[in-house]
Amino acid sequence: MTDTVRREGAITPGTYRIDSGRSTVRFTATHAFGLKPVGGTFTVCSGTVVVAADPDRSTVSAELDAGSFTTDDPRRDRDIRGRRFLAAEAFPTIGFRSTGIVRTSLGARIDGVLGVRGGSAPMSLTVEQVTPTVDGYRFRATATVDRVAAGVKAGRGIIGRRLAVVVECCVTRA
Repeated sequence: MTDTVRREGAITPGTYRIDSGRSTVRFTATHAFGLKPVGGTFTVCSGTVVVAADPDRSTVSAELDAGSFTTDDPRRDRDIRGRRFLAAEAFPTIGFRSTGIVRTSLGARIDGVLGVRGGSAPMSLTVEQVTPTVDGYRFRATATVDRVAAGVKAGRGIIGRRLAVVVECCVTRA
């Protein structure tokens, strides 16, 4: 990677693989009628970022391990992974596939489709930071996910409808 790339923050076109060992998805939801925030994580299984010479033609895809859902409460984790919520045994992955990338004054927005429990819902990630690393790039993006629109309908009134999501992702050249 050249000093020009580092200085300008540009991403070198090419195909990159998500490094699952250095990537995570964190979320915060509200619990108990919106009074108590609950935070947790998902493990990123795999993914690909294709950076095109024309940024508008770039693509992103990723898979999360639905069974890796974890918070600070093992009983709650089992319930959320179970049939009422994520149905992780029947649907072991949560997927994201981009449908477009829009440059914004602050960076970029990645529009796409979130796949949960065999259903799908639109989702947009706001890329807040791109940092060069020794072997690729680190991205930080945020989103708000409507869990009901994504097919996770159980728990209305007890669990908030929207989750705040933070994606920290490292990619390396494929």
